[in-house]
Amino acid sequence: MEIYFKLFEVLFPVFFVVGIGYYLGKNNPKIDTSFITNFAANIGTPAMIIFAVTSTGITFDIFKDYFWYYLLAIFCFALVGIPTLFF
Repeated sequence: MEIYFKLFEVLFPVFFVVGIGYYLGKNNPKIDTSFITNFAANIGTPAMIIFAVTSTGITFDIFKDYFWYYLLAIFCFALVGIPTLFF
């Protein structure tokens, strides 16, 4: 029975938000979605990243190590991509 509660906790918010969007889309098909997009990009995404980092128990040392890996990967992609774009 506990698995049904967990499933409900995960799926209900998703279907609730989808239902609100469906209702608003049917009610007013020419709805301006720029506010929703900007809100999700500027507030929602950083909130999800902060929650993911703080809830997984990542220490600053692990975060720092992976930062250098990400920086190295971005540098390597730039090293391949920039000549591809311009030459």
